Amino acid sequence: MAPTRPSPRRDPVLLYRIQSDFAAGLAPAQIAERHSLPVYTVTQVLRRDGNPRALPDPYGLAQRRADHRDSALLYWVGYVAACGVVYDGAIPTVVLDVDPRDTAHIESLLADLSERHLGCEYCRSSSRGLQAYIRDRDLGRLLLHWGIPGSDRSSGSVPLHFIPASLLPHFVRGYLEGGRGTPPFGTRTTPASAAAIGKIIFEGPTAFLEALQKALRPQAEGRGTLAVRRGGSGRLTYTGRAALRLLRFAYRDTTRSLPRLDRLRQTLRTSGHDPGNGTRRSRRRG
Repeated sequence: MAPTRPSPRRDPVLLYRIQSDFAAGLAPAQIAERHSLPVYTVTQVLRRDGNPRALPDPYGLAQRRADHRDSALLYWVGYVAACGVVYDGAIPTVVLDVDPRDTAHIESLLADLSERHLGCEYCRSSSRGLQAYIRDRDLGRLLLHWGIPGSDRSSGSVPLHFIPASLLPHFVRGYLEGGRGTPPFGTRTTPASAAAIGKIIFEGPTAFLEALQKALRPQAEGRGTLAVRRGGSGRLTYTGRAALRLLRFAYRDTTRSLPRLDRLRQTLRTSGHDPGNGTRRSRRRG
C-alpha cells in the first residue's frame, strides 16, 4: 500500500513551493495542476490574513533581510516545535506542554505572535501535565507554515533550511527551553551557571534531529550522540565541552528567554566569556 500523502497544510515545503510558484507568475489553477491539488486548496494557502502586524512565514522571511523582530519569531518557533502541536480545524488550536513555572512566559508568546487570539486556557492532562490551549487562526496558520507538527509529533518538524544562519541560535535556544522533559531546562532544578550544565538533550523526530546535528556540528566541535527510538523519534545528546559550546552559541543574544534563567544568563555575561561570539575574552598584556 502506498503511503498516504499528508495534507498540504501539513507539508511546509509544499506550502513554500506554492508561494514561490505564485510569485513566479503562475495562476492558482496552474499551481494546482503542477502539484496535483484542488484549486481551492491553493487559494487557501495564498490567502492573505489582512493583518498588518502579521509575522513572516518561511517564504516571506526568505524575501527580505532578517531583522531584530525575526529573532523573537524564531525563538518561539523553536520553543513551540519542542513542546507544542497544532490541531488543524476551522480555528487552528495550538497546544503547548507547559512547565507550571513558565505560564507568564506563554503570555509573552501571545504578546509577540498574536494580536487577536481567541483565548488561552490551561488544563492538566493525565499523561502530559499542564497544557496551554491557544485558539488563534492566524497563529495556527503561521506555525503550520513553519512545520509545527500535529498530534503525531513524530511526523515531522521545522525544516532547518528555512532558518537563516543568523537566526539559528534563537531557534536552538527556543527548542532547548521548550524541551520540558529534557535537560538542562526541563528538570526540576534550574541551572544557575554554565558549570552546572553537564548535558544538553534535544528530543524530536529522527530526521529533524539528524538535520539539527549536522547544523550544530561547527558550533559543538562534535557530532553529539543520536539515539533512535521506536516510532521515528530520537534523542540527540551533547555532553562536556560540546554542551558548553552549544550553550554559548544559543545564548549569544537572548532576545527572548525564560525568566527563570536570569541567573544563568548573568553568569554567562560575567564568567569571562563573550556571549556575542561564544569565545573567551582575551586579556590585555601590559
